[in-house]
Amino acid sequence: MKVEKHSKPKTCVICMKWGDAFGPDYVNMLFGAVQDHLQLEHDFLCITDNPHGLDQGILTYPLGFPQLDRQDWTHGKWPKLLMFNRDIVADYDTALFLDLDLLITGDLAPLLTLVQDQGGLFLMPKFRGFVWRMIPAVIWDRAPWLMNKVTRGNSSIVGFIPSEQFHLFDQFDGRTALPKYDNDQNYISARAFNRKVYPKNWCVGIIHLVHYWPFGLIFRQYKHRPRRPKIVIFNGDPKPVELVNDKIGYWGSRRRRAYGGISWVAEYLKKYGYSH
Repeated sequence: MKVEKHSKPKTCVICMKWGDAFGPDYVNMLFGAVQDHLQLEHDFLCITDNPHGLDQGILTYPLGFPQLDRQDWTHGKWPKLLMFNRDIVADYDTALFLDLDLLITGDLAPLLTLVQDQGGLFLMPKFRGFVWRMIPAVIWDRAPWLMNKVTRGNSSIVGFIPSEQFHLFDQFDGRTALPKYDNDQNYISARAFNRKVYPKNWCVGIIHLVHYWPFGLIFRQYKHRPRRPKIVIFNGDPKPVELVNDKIGYWGSRRRRAYGGISWVAEYLKKYGYSH
């Protein structure tokens, strides 16, 4: 059931849920965390094919993406383009899209004020090569123009001015977009107006909190709640629920090996009511 709006704020936070990959607990957990970490007045929107079980404070919109056969939706998460649908976001001045497989660890307001101040569209940075990833964040902070050039965008986090980006939804043609761009984030990166990326380490994957082997087994900084990142991404494995205790054993990649559970992840899940 769609919640009626009374006084519409100018900012919205958007998430999306379809199918069985994520239950309502994930949406409610994100909703609770956003309320704690975003003091700006905002609406929280969920675009979904099943609103059952969602908190009453969440505004829901039906998920329909007729531009593409459903069998092709997950080849690149193309329904994410609904975040640019004018029927959903036309009345907002700024918007922030967040995937469900992430944990919020810091103030979200800078992600929106940066968009408001500079315009355009900001994505989580995705570095093209190992050398670029090794450059410290403090250096990238002094040369954001260069980081914009050497990175691609990750659509797990997208901040944007809705009125500047309607074309990303309106002009989408699956017949030409799929073979040319392969996935939604490449399409957004290539076609967004004034595309940029957020500062390095504002948004990071959990694996990037782990030192390269063998140092990750000695210096376990991932065991402590991170200070700089505002958002920690869990796309792929491990999932947050797998890190509540040491039963997971070793996890990570060949280059970045970690061990056991993470107490701050377990505390986060407990605080925001994840029940599985």
